Amino acid sequence: MKRLSPCYFLAFCLLTLTALLAANCSSNSDSSGTDRSPVFAEAATPDNQATAVAAGVGYSCALLRGGTISCWGDNLGGRSGDGSDEGSLVPVEVEGIDDATAIAVGVGHFCALRQSGAISCWGTNWDGALGDGSEESSLVPVEVVGIDDATAITAGLAHSCALHEVGAISCWGFNGFGQLGDGSDESSLVPVRVVGIDDATAIATGWRHSCALHEVGAISCWGVNGGGGLGNGSDESSLVPVGVVGIDDATAISAGGGHSCALHEGGVISCWGFNEDGQLGDGSTEGSLVPVGVVGIDDVTAISAGFRHSCALHEGGAISCWGDNRFGQLGDGSYDDLSLVPVGVVGIDDATAISAGGGPSCALHQEGAISCWGDNELGRLGDGSDEGSLISVGIADAIAVDAGDGHSCALHQGGVIFCWGNNEYGQLGDGTGKGSLLPVEVVGIDDATSIAAGWRHSCALRQGGAISCWGDNEYGQLGDGSDNDFSFVPVEIVGITDATAITVFSRHSCALRQDGAISCWGDNEYGQFGDGSDNDFSFVPVGIDDSTAIAAGDGHSCALRQGGAISCWGENEYGQLGDGSDEGSLVPVAVVGIDDATAI
Repeated sequence: MKRLSPCYFLAFCLLTLTALLAANCSSNSDSSGTDRSPVFAEAATPDNQATAVAAGVGYSCALLRGGTISCWGDNLGGRSGDGSDEGSLVPVEVEGIDDATAIAVGVGHFCALRQSGAISCWGTNWDGALGDGSEESSLVPVEVVGIDDATAITAGLAHSCALHEVGAISCWGFNGFGQLGDGSDESSLVPVRVVGIDDATAIATGWRHSCALHEVGAISCWGVNGGGGLGNGSDESSLVPVGVVGIDDATAISAGGGHSCALHEGGVISCWGFNEDGQLGDGSTEGSLVPVGVVGIDDVTAISAGFRHSCALHEGGAISCWGDNRFGQLGDGSYDDLSLVPVGVVGIDDATAISAGGGPSCALHQEGAISCWGDNELGRLGDGSDEGSLISVGIADAIAVDAGDGHSCALHQGGVIFCWGNNEYGQLGDGTGKGSLLPVEVVGIDDATSIAAGWRHSCALRQGGAISCWGDNEYGQLGDGSDNDFSFVPVEIVGITDATAITVFSRHSCALRQDGAISCWGDNEYGQFGDGSDNDFSFVPVGIDDSTAIAAGDGHSCALRQGGAISCWGENEYGQLGDGSDEGSLVPVAVVGIDDATAI
């Protein structure tokens, strides 16, 4: 079997860490107000309007309406596809592609689906991730060998897959765990067909195995099979899909840590694989190499397999869960270690969706309510206990929710706000400064129209255009003109009565005004106010004009301008301002080459 080199794993770890630390970035912009040459020399036309954007690790690409692709940022391994290995601070056009219909981003490579059904990839070529028959990375797109009828693409860590018109699947690249499904554990430099599948309609991936749902209702699985997760009656792993025993009427599948579950016509469920915590729901702790029926439920509409527990949504909106319960994730009001059969989640009868995670579980209710139960560090679930939630305690009539660093806030119908969690700096706005395990009402606000939770402060946009903020004020991010370190109750932003949108980050905040102006306040170390200064902080708003939307990053800010241009200001070490330089700017500078953006 071909193994990845230590250098590959080191690169993967570094890139993953970078991705976790980096904020998501999307970009569409123009060249007005700058002397730097735009990437697209011709005037803006409908053909160079962006239709999709994908952000990778340190770089981003946009699919334009005319079928071309532009990329910018870090260019390690030639991921920008422009023929160079130099990073670009402005969008550069990918060479040789003018008919793309979809794009997919991997860790070190990028792929485009063409109108003809062909696929082109470029960038780093770890173990053949580009599919062109070589192990050489490419600075420009190379065509994937032998594919001309693809309907969708996906790019993984070091492999890629394509769905064909007929329902077959082809994959190429790294295959150390059999993820190519071609009958071998050898990586492949060209696409290989997943054996025996030509009618796939859905797929689910677990820890180290995958399953596909077929048109006829059968299920096939392949990969690691230590606990019977493939459901084929053996405990031998398989390099090709094997049929799950006894299933021919499945309508949905879900894969967990080492087990899988299928929803059948008629609303019954069967599960197979590991069962040490009762996650199969059959009344035992014995793992099963074939599907076993979940006990006592026959009206299920959706399933979710977590790490060691499973949940089912019933007709009418009730939920049942079974398996591991050490954190109360079954929601039945107990801390029993586990349940071998489904138990009803207390207090829920109107759910519309479920999610079973590694420790907690959550349900979406009708009319915007959300309930979660299980692990409850910092009181994030709002259940009244910091030892894990015994039952689901939700928030009724919520219309918006936003999560900060250690606290969360929900906007309710009627304009009131409730927050819960950490309250060391007053970020809950209830006047106490004490953390709360239950939602508490923000003092004095009954007319909010939107909310934003930052690192240690929160803000609300009020009817009429005023803004109130509360919590940490070390950098003046509350904008009330005071030098108080914090406020336990909302204080009004000075000089703003016409705001239409707000955005907050760790230490600064910005507001969009009715006339298109933007005002920012708080930390200004990198010039993220855009007012020409780099004062450490400001207690009152300062800003720019003619904007239609705003977005705040850690050390920089961006505005969508009337007409479709984008301007950014502040920190620019990695080219995040998009102006063709790596110099920070105390005033807005236009992002080069984009003048028809509709969102940022």
